[in-house]
Amino acid sequence: MQESVISTVILPLSIAIIMVTLGMTLTIADFRRIFVQPKLILIGLFCQMVLLPLLGFAVAGIFALPAVYAISLILLAVSPDGATSNLIIHAGDGDRALGITLTAITNMLAFLTIPFGLGIAYSMYGSGALDIDFPIASTMIQVAVITLIPTLLGMGIRSWKPDFAENSKRWSKTFATVFLFLVILALVIQNWAVIVRDGPTFAPAFIVLNIAALIVGYYVPKLLGVNYTQAMTIAIETGLQNSTVSITVAITLLNNNDMAVIPGLYAIWMYVTGFALAFWMARRSPSVEPAMA
Repeated sequence: MQESVISTVILPLSIAIIMVTLGMTLTIADFRRIFVQPKLILIGLFCQMVLLPLLGFAVAGIFALPAVYAISLILLAVSPDGATSNLIIHAGDGDRALGITLTAITNMLAFLTIPFGLGIAYSMYGSGALDIDFPIASTMIQVAVITLIPTLLGMGIRSWKPDFAENSKRWSKTFATVFLFLVILALVIQNWAVIVRDGPTFAPAFIVLNIAALIVGYYVPKLLGVNYTQAMTIAIETGLQNSTVSITVAITLLNNNDMAVIPGLYAIWMYVTGFALAFWMARRSPSVEPAMA
């Protein structure tokens, strides 16, 4: 995926379509829940938007990753969660309303969290071939164009044409899944030599990040008095990131194909841990769907 029509047009357009379809699953009520149960939502956001990025920086440092992979891991940690987390929560009989609300808020704030996290990462690791003067302001605008604006557009479509939005769910999920698969396949093929050479260096790091995020996402809410089902929901939201956004930012905004490798492989790994967690949740307890409307 060198600089081409794929990276400059097709990839941004595809992620925009995916974010529109994500927006078509959201309603204003998904944001009102923060005022109904603010403690629960704030705990989830704290785990995902504060603790997870800190874990990303910590893991990158502990494993002494080369700059390109350290920034890539941090990019993954500061990205929002995606539709996959809601799929896992549904499969595990988690708190669906809580999961959707956290997904909605983190995606709306991605235009702030991604540039801010990357700005710190570049100040720590930027050297040599990496641009040390990371353009935070322009990156905020670019991330907003591929995340915030399409999501708002999708919400507008749902409000204007609710039947169309509902009927679009099946094809939009298929499109997102197939698109992500093709992107990962292309990344693996193009970067096979890099994966073979550096995989032993960065693979343990993103595996540890995922497991640590799931553990922190569960036990921090539990320590704060959150029940099992909601704590597991927050754990899934914290541990499963929107790899498609991370890949798009790496390739189109940062113009660095190597930085897309970790998010691409992470997307495969998180399905393993995510569905294993969903299986455990479904066996452990019956569905608990608290009133959050």
